[in-house]
Amino acid sequence: MNLHKTVWTEALEMPDFAHEGEHNHANLTKLVSLAEGYLKRVQEETELSKEQLRTRYVGKVDPKKHIEAVGQELMEDNIVAVSRQMIDKEASVPTLGQGNASTKGANGRVGEVMEVDGEDD
Repeated sequence: MNLHKTVWTEALEMPDFAHEGEHNHANLTKLVSLAEGYLKRVQEETELSKEQLRTRYVGKVDPKKHIEAVGQELMEDNIVAVSRQMIDKEASVPTLGQGNASTKGANGRVGEVMEVDGEDD
């Protein structure tokens, strides 16, 4: 038996919005600090000689690479979150035969699907 196997529906579970907001805020704060570091680095590069540039940033974090990685992670997380929200919204909309049994359609029959603009029958 696979007791520790993940279920495919686990990826569709909605995380807590407060936690997602904190995660987004932390990533945006990190992105701002990296952008400031990159700006400072570009300004320093114009002032230093070629010899100084060779040894100046050895062993230090390259803000440009980290900006790209954090930005990519931020976009991916938000795209996945929006997709989950849309799937959850579609899954929670009642369909034919669900919900209130006394719901009547356009011609008075119970359980009939409501007409929507743009659909041709």
